[in-house]
Amino acid sequence: METDKRLPNLSVMDIAEICGVARSTVSYWIARKSLQACRSGKKHLVTVDDLIFFLKSEGQPIPQTLLEQVGGIYPQPFKLLKPCWEFWADHSHGKKCQHCVVFTRKVRECFSAKGNQNLQCPIRCPECQYFNEYYGPRVAFIHQIEKPAAVYKDLYLWSGNKAWAELCGVGVGELIGAGIEEFVHPDSLRTVISYDKRRVQGDPTVPDRYQVALSPKSGGKIEIYLAISPLTRPANTWLAVAEEVKIET
Repeated sequence: METDKRLPNLSVMDIAEICGVARSTVSYWIARKSLQACRSGKKHLVTVDDLIFFLKSEGQPIPQTLLEQVGGIYPQPFKLLKPCWEFWADHSHGKKCQHCVVFTRKVRECFSAKGNQNLQCPIRCPECQYFNEYYGPRVAFIHQIEKPAAVYKDLYLWSGNKAWAELCGVGVGELIGAGIEEFVHPDSLRTVISYDKRRVQGDPTVPDRYQVALSPKSGGKIEIYLAISPLTRPANTWLAVAEEVKIET
């Protein structure tokens, strides 16, 4: 397919020029294994995906050169966030807001309440103008990661890329606001919840890579080797990437 063309790998010099840093800085990123790289002769090469993954994990802006190279999918700068009931205040849709659980409980991420019976919003998150203006741009970078990837906070997903949706056996839109219990297999659920709680509390002993079993909607069981990285923007969120996948029948 035309849309599946690979972007060229980047050398240390390329990355230094793109990011406006010294070559020694890039070499340090690679040496400490924060930036994934492979060797080609005497050179280190980094994929565009891995560079974007690293920059977002570190809370650094995506350079314009990279934005152009991947088709400008990363909208910048981000808008100052406002709650959904303020966004819809001047719309006819906003008449229901004061009776909605999102307003009464002052839920900042409205999509996390999509399973609540007192939710008054008639709009699906993927088609929601508010979500697409205020939250979509903050997680758009995951769609440039080839491996299954998702952004989550407080054990519910903000979004996931196509590869992650395929693992879960659902459409990308169904991931928005989904609780992790919808896709994590019962064998792993207690571990995932425990690790997340300890991670949020700052426990340095929590592994950032571990094995997790998923339970896709299509049935069966999928074992993945999950890598977790903190994100500074969106604040208090985490990036989950499935580095290895093993499907069990």
